[in-house]
Amino acid sequence: MAEGEIGKRSDMIIRPLTTFLEFEKCVELQREAFGSSDVDLQPARMYAVQSFVGGLVLGAFEGARLVGFVNCMPGIRDGKPYWHSHMLAVAADRRNSGIGAKLKVEQRAAALQRGIRLIQWTFDPLQAKNAYVNLEKLGVIVRRYEVELYGPYTTFQTDRVFAEWWLDQPRLRPEGDIRRVYIPANVQDLGRQSPGSVRDLQLRVREQFLKNISEDYFVAGFERTDEWSTYLFTPGASRVHQTN
Repeated sequence: MAEGEIGKRSDMIIRPLTTFLEFEKCVELQREAFGSSDVDLQPARMYAVQSFVGGLVLGAFEGARLVGFVNCMPGIRDGKPYWHSHMLAVAADRRNSGIGAKLKVEQRAAALQRGIRLIQWTFDPLQAKNAYVNLEKLGVIVRRYEVELYGPYTTFQTDRVFAEWWLDQPRLRPEGDIRRVYIPANVQDLGRQSPGSVRDLQLRVREQFLKNISEDYFVAGFERTDEWSTYLFTPGASRVHQTN
C-alpha cells in the first residue's frame, strides 16, 4: 500500500498531511476540538517541522473535510528512537465515532514500517474514557507520573501519566498483587457538583500513583462501571519492555 493510501476506508481516508494548508487545518481543528485559546494552539509550522524531522502527521478526511488528526515527533530513550505522539484531535460532531482509534491504528502501522518499536504519549489520569481506550483498547502500560507537566493552572491541573505503546511486544495484563486506584466515571460531573472535590481527587490520585510507581508497580489494566473506574497496578515495572 502506498504511503498516500494509508488507512483508506469507504467513506473516510486517513493519510499523511504534507502541505502547509493541511497543517493550518490542524490548527483550526485544535480550536474546535479543545476550545483552545490562540496562545495554547500548536502552530502550523510545528506540524511542518515534525513532518520533515522524522515524525508524522496523519489526517482523517471525509471528503475534503479534515475530521481528525494525530501527530508525533521523534525522541530518544535509552539511546533508541521512539515516537512521542503529541496530540490527537477529532471534530466535535464526530466524537465517539471511532476516528481516534482508527488514527492510532494507522499511526502504529506507519511506525512499524519505519522500524519504530515504541509510541509514547501523555494523558490526564482523571479522564476515564481516555484511560479506558489507552489501556484496554490499545494495550498501553503506565509507569511514569509527572506533576504539573505543563505548568500550574488555577482552573485545572496538568498532572499527566505517560502511556507506553510497545508495538512489537505481547500485551501485559495485571496479575499477582494487584493494587487499585479509583476515579469517578466522569470527572466533569463531579466538577459541576463540587469543584473542591475535584481538587481533593487530584491530590489523592497523585499520591497513590506516585507511591505505587515508587514501589515498582505499573498500570496494566483499567475497569469501568457507571459510577467508578479503576486503574489496576501490577508489580514489576522495572522488568518489563525495555528498549535494549
